[in-house]
Amino acid sequence: MKNAIRTFRKSHYGFHAALLILKAFALHAILFKDFNLLKVIALEGCFIFLLLGLAEVLAKKGAPYIYLAANAFITTFFAAILLYVTWFNTIPTYHVLLEIGQLGAIRDSVASLLSPLYALLYVDIIILLILMIFNKYPLVQSEAKSPWKRRTFLGSLAVCVIVFFYYKNVDIANPVLAAESKGIFNYEAINIAKSSKPNSAATMANEKADPYETNQKIASIKGIKLIPADQRKYFGMAKGRNVIVIQGESFQNFLIGLKINGKEVTPNLNELVKHSFYFPNLFQQVGPGNTSDAEFIMNTSLFPNDNTPTSLTVGNKQIPSLPKVLKEKGYSTMTFHTDKINFWNRDQLYPDLGFGQYFDESYFGDSDKVGMAASDDVLYKKGTEALANAKKPFYSMFISLSSHHPFVIPDEKKTLDLPSEYDGTLIGDYLTAQNYTDAAIGRFIDELKKKGIWDNSVILFYGDHLGLQDKALDDRDQELFEQFTGHKYNLKDRYTIPFIVSIPGKTDNGTVISSPGGQLDFMPTLANLLGVKIDHKLVHFGQDLLQGQNNLIGIRYYLPPGGFVNDHIIYYPNESFADGDAFSLNTMDRVKDFSKYETSYQKVLTLEELSDSYYAQLPESE
Repeated sequence: MKNAIRTFRKSHYGFHAALLILKAFALHAILFKDFNLLKVIALEGCFIFLLLGLAEVLAKKGAPYIYLAANAFITTFFAAILLYVTWFNTIPTYHVLLEIGQLGAIRDSVASLLSPLYALLYVDIIILLILMIFNKYPLVQSEAKSPWKRRTFLGSLAVCVIVFFYYKNVDIANPVLAAESKGIFNYEAINIAKSSKPNSAATMANEKADPYETNQKIASIKGIKLIPADQRKYFGMAKGRNVIVIQGESFQNFLIGLKINGKEVTPNLNELVKHSFYFPNLFQQVGPGNTSDAEFIMNTSLFPNDNTPTSLTVGNKQIPSLPKVLKEKGYSTMTFHTDKINFWNRDQLYPDLGFGQYFDESYFGDSDKVGMAASDDVLYKKGTEALANAKKPFYSMFISLSSHHPFVIPDEKKTLDLPSEYDGTLIGDYLTAQNYTDAAIGRFIDELKKKGIWDNSVILFYGDHLGLQDKALDDRDQELFEQFTGHKYNLKDRYTIPFIVSIPGKTDNGTVISSPGGQLDFMPTLANLLGVKIDHKLVHFGQDLLQGQNNLIGIRYYLPPGGFVNDHIIYYPNESFADGDAFSLNTMDRVKDFSKYETSYQKVLTLEELSDSYYAQLPESE
């Protein structure tokens, strides 16, 4: 027995298992503040032994390399989890991890998030590689007849199965808490098992249901009325006009009206607000697809997928959308994005959303590059040329990109003079990038006016998603934010984005509408202004924000399932509703007794499930 234990300790199997369990322990300590080593061994160790057992089976020859590769694979999995939680505040499912190939396009963002901590995870691998090069490798392959091979593998498999089935039906709303309680490997295994089953939501849908009936049901769940089109305020105010939608990359609402040392950060958008409908309490509702999810939501008013970028699932669906309805009314439809068209599957997303033309890197080129692609100035300049030659009326979308994380703007494009204490800070880089975004929009507006497009258009501007994650802000960033806002960075700051709707000649006096809303509300609001009746054509989970009704906004993915905003609070569950957290929408003070809002929590879950159900039963593309 002693000899077997000694052999196991010196074997590739035992040595790498010990190293990986230590890494799993470090991961639990960093992410969850969980320092229970026995728990880590029980939850993560069984999967580590299982995966290394597979390596043992394969390791007849070249064992050092196979085990080192297995170690590197599991280590990279841990690093990806750590990196993702640092930015998104949630545990990625295997769906998201499978899209690692998309990281090449945002490598600068990924690189900016890396820290020496990630290098420490690979120290053992580097040392072992060096020892291999100099023939000093200290480990031996366990003997073929060693009982450890069979017993350890079968034992770890049995424990993994027990852990899996024990936690399989344990519902914990918050993904981070779920991964802490169930184990990271087990959390992923449970999600794989769930996704392999037929979509249960699809069985709930009535494939022949009239869209109007579904919209009535949605309104009933939310506690509002589906107002007939001819009774709505502002119906048809922008009828027949061109539509220009500008989606601001990482643009958060606190930027509007913000001044640093008396200088406006976004002077052009501030001026636009004075002549527009402006919604300052508009919350993001994107999922893991972020920018591409925002495009999807804008055009469909459907919830995004909860664990996969929605653009990766649209290729086989006939999706009802506003561009398709406008096409029937004689509109030409087009969208503009300076990146490659296949990034986040947009080559399938855009046709599925009803865009007749899309303009990407092949049209804009790579001159005047800022970050990932050609600058916003190139986007708007060449885009305006396309609009001038387009069939009228048109529906167009401009997806800005220059203010993408890590917010690096060339010196010659910087116009915001920040105090020296902002130098080298994430906040400083963010403000500088969004100041450039604003300046480019100002030049875009000037071009639209010069070409005679402005006066007969309706212009929408909104942010696609947050740019500043609280975990990415260090103490210095937090202090600077508190200096210019007067309060600490909070949930409302993080998740509110501006929504500005300008109808030249109609909204010149400006109107601020402070009631809360979400990105799902964009499409119904625009449809009302265009005089387009959508209730009998398009199932929409948002509502027209101009009618003054109460709202219920489900924030998917960035908050745990059931997280919501209503007219009074921002709420998110932890293990369940009762132990969640709630904050006053007006003051952001913690609300201790939120029990009366449990119906809102249940309603949001129902709405999200209904959206999934509706999407699942859509017919496949021909």
